[in-house]
Amino acid sequence: MLVVTGHFIPASKGNILLTQYGQLTDTAILCLPSITEEMNLARAVVAKQAHYFAAQGIATVSSDYAGTGDSEAEFDQVTCDDWLQDIVCAGQWMMAQGVKQIIVWGIRFGSLLALTHQQTLAAQLPIVAQLHWKPVMNGKQFASQFLRIKQASNMMTNSAEKTNWREHILAGNTVEVAGYPLTAKLLESIEALKVTADFQPITPLVWIELAAKSATPAVARYIDNWSSESCQLQCINTPAFWQIPEVFDLPELYPLSLAGLKQLEII
Repeated sequence: MLVVTGHFIPASKGNILLTQYGQLTDTAILCLPSITEEMNLARAVVAKQAHYFAAQGIATVSSDYAGTGDSEAEFDQVTCDDWLQDIVCAGQWMMAQGVKQIIVWGIRFGSLLALTHQQTLAAQLPIVAQLHWKPVMNGKQFASQFLRIKQASNMMTNSAEKTNWREHILAGNTVEVAGYPLTAKLLESIEALKVTADFQPITPLVWIELAAKSATPAVARYIDNWSSESCQLQCINTPAFWQIPEVFDLPELYPLSLAGLKQLEII
């Protein structure tokens, strides 16, 4: 029977929660979730993928960043630098348990964080491959989409006042967006994340473009610039489960993720 265990480990802003699926061996997966409501809506599908990996003998460790999920600290106390340190702490904990090779599995914002800082992570962790689900490539765009939730909420209250929420936050005001208090420091750190056009992955990479029948021109521009031997792109027309409530299982996705990693001959 598959064992799922939780571990609280010291990290950037206190203890963070790691959820371990399966028995750790030489090679294991470190899952980097998205943030805010995307993290919550994706939890069920992410957990089922982690179960699937573990059932095939590849353990997964999923991390709740500081100020998110069940980890310590508050959302308005953290920045992306803290979350980067949380990733390092999670990976080092895995190494202390005997893991010698780490596969980074990013979901949306988690991919952006890992790709932007791939050199920093590779210098401290034995990362041998990457799996990314619908990766975000531009932090400023991600933040802008998040702030639209606040704008829409404001319009629904019939407020006649138009506010530039980005400027309001960057002026030093903390603003609650969908229940999350967004500070200037956190917003600035999110906007600073970007995967540039000349980016080259330093480990083999599987990109799964979710909710898509084919690659968009923006996705293709990255993929076309990378070696076909070290990078794979798969498109699968799933629901956008990180945005839509009540999508709890996508059985067609799990073997696709595993097959991509197997083709890299890492597992």
